[in-house]
Amino acid sequence: MILFWKRATQYTTLALSIWFLLMALAACGDTATSDPQPKPAPVVTLRTYQGAGFTLNYPSNWGVHASGNQVTFADPQGRNVLAIFADPDRAGEPDASVVADQAMSHFKGTLLANAQDISVPQTFATGKVTWIQRSATGSLAITDPGVQGNLFLLVTNFPPQSKNTVTYKVEYYGPTATFGQANVSFMQMLQSFTFTTR
Repeated sequence: MILFWKRATQYTTLALSIWFLLMALAACGDTATSDPQPKPAPVVTLRTYQGAGFTLNYPSNWGVHASGNQVTFADPQGRNVLAIFADPDRAGEPDASVVADQAMSHFKGTLLANAQDISVPQTFATGKVTWIQRSATGSLAITDPGVQGNLFLLVTNFPPQSKNTVTYKVEYYGPTATFGQANVSFMQMLQSFTFTTR
């Protein structure tokens, strides 16, 4: 009988030890926390801007400044900018490629320091309109002095081969480090760009 109680005590002690160990582990919980669900990006509504012969949708939290035939859109921090220039052609329709090269040369001295060309396709299409495209990278001179930035330039004549042709220039630029993220907004804006004149 003593042998029976001795074994019963051993098994009980073992069972209680295991039970206490399991309870202690359960009380500690899982120390490895699962990654929290990523927060959804804030929903930014779009507004429509009516310009000189065009409309464009832009994020409602971006600032807008219009002056004459130019309008500038800037993100809330003022670091990423998209500007549109509408230049009526009074002396005949200029070659959009020549205008793009001249404008890029000017921007390399004003918006970008130590600028170097970026190889991009020569044209960019939105809807039924084809734009001449140029791009460069360098040190931002105005929005973020000293910070490396990217600049893209688009130029087209619309309506083409008409006495009412207007040369449109679109420039968009910002810091290289965040350009990929800002480019999402730039592309939304460009894809929404619609000419209202025919």
